[in-house]
Amino acid sequence: MVECSQFEVLPVNEQLKHRLSDSSLGRELLSIFTLKNLTPVYQPIVDIQNRKVFGFEALSRGPENSPLYWPLHLFHVAEEHGCLFEMDLLARQIAIESYHQFDKNEYLFVNVTVNALMQSSHRRSQTLDCLQSLGIDVSQVVIEITELQPVEDFDLFIQSINHYRHMGFKVAIDDLGGGYNGLRIWSEVKPDFVKIDKHFIFDLAENKDKQRFIETICALAKGLHTKVIAEGVEDEKTLKALEKIGVDYVQGYLFKKPQPEPTLNLDYVWSNVVETDLRENETAACLVRETPSILPELPVSEITELFLQKSELDYVPVVEDGLVLGMVWRREVMDLFASRFGRDLHQRKPVKKIMDKSPVTIDVQMPLVELSRIVTEYEGSHRGDVFIITKNKQYQGCGCFIDLLRAMTDLKVQSAQYANPLSGLPGNVPIQNTIRSFLSRQIDFMVIYIDMDHFKPFNDFYSFERGDDIIRSMTKILHHHTKESTDFIGHIGGDDFIIISPRVKKYQSICEGVLHEFRQVVPSYYDDEDRKRGAIKAVDRDGKERHFPMISLSLGVLLVAPGMFSHQQMLTSYATQAKKKAKSEGGNTYSVIDSKKLNLVQG
Repeated sequence: MVECSQFEVLPVNEQLKHRLSDSSLGRELLSIFTLKNLTPVYQPIVDIQNRKVFGFEALSRGPENSPLYWPLHLFHVAEEHGCLFEMDLLARQIAIESYHQFDKNEYLFVNVTVNALMQSSHRRSQTLDCLQSLGIDVSQVVIEITELQPVEDFDLFIQSINHYRHMGFKVAIDDLGGGYNGLRIWSEVKPDFVKIDKHFIFDLAENKDKQRFIETICALAKGLHTKVIAEGVEDEKTLKALEKIGVDYVQGYLFKKPQPEPTLNLDYVWSNVVETDLRENETAACLVRETPSILPELPVSEITELFLQKSELDYVPVVEDGLVLGMVWRREVMDLFASRFGRDLHQRKPVKKIMDKSPVTIDVQMPLVELSRIVTEYEGSHRGDVFIITKNKQYQGCGCFIDLLRAMTDLKVQSAQYANPLSGLPGNVPIQNTIRSFLSRQIDFMVIYIDMDHFKPFNDFYSFERGDDIIRSMTKILHHHTKESTDFIGHIGGDDFIIISPRVKKYQSICEGVLHEFRQVVPSYYDDEDRKRGAIKAVDRDGKERHFPMISLSLGVLLVAPGMFSHQQMLTSYATQAKKKAKSEGGNTYSVIDSKKLNLVQG
């Protein structure tokens, strides 16, 4: 096999040699080129959800005890001496060659400066040549674009990026928010990953403005199908803030400083999954199927033969020392072998080269409701049909979508035992269980307490039958403005309802939607004369006749942050306070209590 180091990286022509010989730093650069005297180091990029290494960023170090040891100075000096492209390419090739020697399957992020990207476009295939000579799959490498100077020719820049894309590389933008054209590059390039600049990560746990900035970036990234990486994570409280916001990947000294050898062993160890009081039939534990796994070094030809022999086999997990590395799918293997030269190119490779490195992997304690939400995100993809189940990161088996459906159906049948016969919604026992479940999961969620104003006089005046019709109508309205896969709707009793949901940012649209539709519907339940009057004549609690306005709604919203409530009685008390505040405003409104502030905010 040809080693990457045997490639001619430059050549260092006489003109460049002469130019570099004019200064001490230039001669230092010339020595680096001649001796290929760069040392690659690797820092892990960690998948927050799966809590394992997802990839490594390759960084370069110059000669020790040299003014060019640190990469920022090294590349600035190279640019000043007109050899940035050559230094960029040398660093990249040495990093790839070294990474290959460690036989890792994780993604490799290699830096390419914008300035180098715009130079010598005819030589960009040298990185691909290096990968091919070493037998490294190009899809394993991520080109990470670093801005040292602003982009002057965007057309040429996009053309250069697309050249890498067409070769099969993934693309990342480095230091989003810290460069010159971050958002414009994002919109033009449509990268696979964006890295948030360290400035926005420092003191994140205490800085609400930075949290809002990263929340916005994550929302934008989701819409553009881009994954977000947070750099510079140095302490646990920052990590927890990023977990709460929903960042995909993290990188920083908390996990590991850059090391000469890429390692999967991290310095930071997550605490075990928080134990909840959920019963086993409410978590993924009830879905575990013991499924044989294979080792990552098994030849592709053998797993193909296994699929051919066992027609019922659609997938096989790839596991080593109890750790899940990926999944091999029948459909993808057969498609690969059906392609031209597919068998000849891949049959001798180990399965780790062709496996799906990011199968749906969940912990055995994950609630079924949350699992259902995750799986439905894979709608239309066979990868949502099966998921891998772990316990304390150790492989337990697989779960199937069809089993999840059955379990969810069983749970609904159980809930029906406590359902309100009028609305069909879960009653107090499921409501209390749901609140307790959300509290134990230590996540942000919201409780919306819904109360009908002036319902009793209406019920007494028009009859229970018409009152029951309004209750049923209210149930439909709540379904219209909630999401079945994530939101819980309960009927506390009488004219009181409740919504419990993790979609905290949606409280305003849910409340306004419910209020708007209810205002449109409720007049139809009044007789013409009362509808024109906007009120009914009825007897109050003191036996006196008075006018009662049309039924309205008062909504109390409680935004619940992890750790703010030690028991559900306290939570219910604050939700009731929010409802009473809305009621005092005259109805058809909502009031919000943010548990982080514990004060009322008028909706």
